[in-house]
Amino acid sequence: MAVTRAKGKKSRSAGRFGVRYGRKNRKLVADIEEKMRAGHACSKCGANKLKRTATGIWNCTKCGFTFAGGSYVPRTPAHVTMLRAVQSHKQKAQTF
Repeated sequence: MAVTRAKGKKSRSAGRFGVRYGRKNRKLVADIEEKMRAGHACSKCGANKLKRTATGIWNCTKCGFTFAGGSYVPRTPAHVTMLRAVQSHKQKAQTF
């Protein structure tokens, strides 16, 4: 007889799709939704209270700061790289 598992442990949030769309696609969706629903820090007040209100729109529930970010995470890898470049440029400008 087959061993039964706890329902939803393997499929995570993509369990709502059932057996449709393939395991790889469901895993990718679950990974993206896990990152999206994780706690994110507000850039204005620093609180871990960012919520996604719409695609690319993020709102801090503590201070009410609303801004446009990535579709699934508030700060995309390209945004982080750009911030790093701006910081290094500012530091170089201050040394002269």
